[in-house]
Amino acid sequence: MTIRDRELLEELREDPELLALADAVVETQRISRRFRPWGAVTVVALAAALFLLVLASPWDRGGEHGSGSILDRALAAIPTGGPVSHLTIQLEQGDGHAFSPVTNEAFYDKRRGLARVVSRNAGETIADYTTRATEDEFTTFPGLLAGAEYYREALASGNATIVGQGIWRGRLVHWVRLEGRGGLGVLQIGIDRDNYRPVVFRLLDADGTPSGFQVAVLGFDYVSTAEAAFEPDAPVLVRGTVLGRDCRPTRARIGAVLKPSSRDPAILPSAEIASARSGPDGRFTLRVDPRKDPFLGRSRFDFTLNAQVADPTRGFAFVPFRRVVRNGTWVPRKPLVVRVPREPASECD
Repeated sequence: MTIRDRELLEELREDPELLALADAVVETQRISRRFRPWGAVTVVALAAALFLLVLASPWDRGGEHGSGSILDRALAAIPTGGPVSHLTIQLEQGDGHAFSPVTNEAFYDKRRGLARVVSRNAGETIADYTTRATEDEFTTFPGLLAGAEYYREALASGNATIVGQGIWRGRLVHWVRLEGRGGLGVLQIGIDRDNYRPVVFRLLDADGTPSGFQVAVLGFDYVSTAEAAFEPDAPVLVRGTVLGRDCRPTRARIGAVLKPSSRDPAILPSAEIASARSGPDGRFTLRVDPRKDPFLGRSRFDFTLNAQVADPTRGFAFVPFRRVVRNGTWVPRKPLVVRVPREPASECD
């Protein structure tokens, strides 16, 4: 090997034929020097030829789909064992530090509009529920579920573009932008330059600057419906109605968090154990199976229900409630009435 430019070698390393050709050119230069000196114009022409060879290689044509291109390899690196996308993530700040040690595993069936979310802390399941997959005004990370699904579609259709290279968590990555998506911003994917698997999903603002939120991708593949094990008809944990301005029913994002018991570690991270949306009539239903973790081994549980309305100036509502498990299901209780803040309770009675 006679090529010494480390940056050029990095660019050429993915294409052995191109690397051999470039090496041969440099070797020819060494041999030819025995017979005559090279002029400046010849050296410049050689450098330009090598640069054009790099640009012309399929490896660097991110938008093209010739054999061996980055996007082809990224598409081939996604295991496809069924119709359900399977994404495991950890939510991060823009500087790469995790918000919490909790990881979230999501199964998403686009056709049926279902999502199953499994949250874990140090391998221990702290939440496992199925809900309707909804990308709306309440979504914490806009476009994440649909974006993960669209990632494979974009690679196959040519709607993905390589926009640069960089380093993420010490790993060399290709940055890929997904084209043709609506929503609140642009989804940018970091692809590992060794195995071509996605390692980070980053949300950008409309002007292309980082929004401050990103997720580390711990796993991404496609699995069968049976493996996803959706439970859309799990036992009902709680029903209720959300009242908003002037005590009128309103749409809201609803979630429930399990309060730790006296025997639980005080530092155990919490996670939503169920989530849903209330309809225009304000009604909602949360479902979760009490025969699975984190409910095994106990029969009485305390929860906090939180409701988030679309207008952030009106804040949240928090309602405590208790449920009992009997014969593998939740004992039915009276539906809750959830009032958003800044509405005196007497006005809704």
